[in-house]
Amino acid sequence: MKLFDLHCDTIYECCETGKALRENDLHINRAAARRYTQYVQFFALFCGARAVGETSGAPRDCLLDTDPDERFARMLRTAEREFAANADWLVFCKTAGDLTRAAEQGKAAALLSIEGAELLPAREDALDLAYKAGVRLITLTWNYRSRFGCPAIIDQNEGLTEAGRALARGCAARGILPDVSHLSERGFWELCETIDSPILATHSNARALCAHPRNLTDRQFEEIARRSGLVGINLYTPFVVRQGEATVDDVIGHIEHFLALPGGEGTLALGCDLDGCDRLPDGIGGLGDIYRLADRMLALGYKQSTVDALFYDNAFAAMQKWLCPKHNAEV
Repeated sequence: MKLFDLHCDTIYECCETGKALRENDLHINRAAARRYTQYVQFFALFCGARAVGETSGAPRDCLLDTDPDERFARMLRTAEREFAANADWLVFCKTAGDLTRAAEQGKAAALLSIEGAELLPAREDALDLAYKAGVRLITLTWNYRSRFGCPAIIDQNEGLTEAGRALARGCAARGILPDVSHLSERGFWELCETIDSPILATHSNARALCAHPRNLTDRQFEEIARRSGLVGINLYTPFVVRQGEATVDDVIGHIEHFLALPGGEGTLALGCDLDGCDRLPDGIGGLGDIYRLADRMLALGYKQSTVDALFYDNAFAAMQKWLCPKHNAEV
């Protein structure tokens, strides 16, 4: 089967621990990827923010552990090194044509994203630099307030800053996709006021089923669907169930809920959050087990076309439209 996943933190783990992508004890490695006839993965360059300052015991603001220029360069070097070391089975893709060629060659495809826009170097041409490096998606905030806006777990009623709005406009101008996973509700709607292009929630579930602030309301999902965006189902247990351990059927509950909303079947994808979380549903230990979700859906009577759309077709078709150069020739 085919698999397209919108979010993982494996490059961060490789960067911080020195582990290699090819063979490791992480959620994603070559052996696990070989289970899929076609495999596309967005690898996130993680901002690595930590909290500074507290209000009522809750962390409020973020601080990078190093200068953003240095951290971005270090994360990017790790990604480029690992992609090059695995070029026999993995292609680093920047365009729709690259994705097509990887599929034709029978190789997996790697795409780059940034999780936490505070990772962007503090320079005027930061977005151009990121685009040239291959970044095609940016999660606007992470879990702490930054110069770009406020995350959902801090305050749903605090939104984007002027810098955050400018970032959104800059992303839209360059063909970099904005990701609203982690962003507050107010920030979400302010983003919708700022740009009219597609938006993604790469790793978020249904708040109607699990009342975690990181999850999406039905209204948010419907707006993403209206814009022909994507929502990636997250496998992290606290985003699947409020208490206890999650099962594959609990994950399917979120899928079913979104499928019932307008535009649901064409909007859903996977954003498993592998190597970014430590609690996965029972029976899923990493990338090599994701097929079990498909098997269970088929056993429950879901159409093959619905499963294929969720696992690969929706995201691949969207990237074929979106991953085209929109900036000047120098970028």
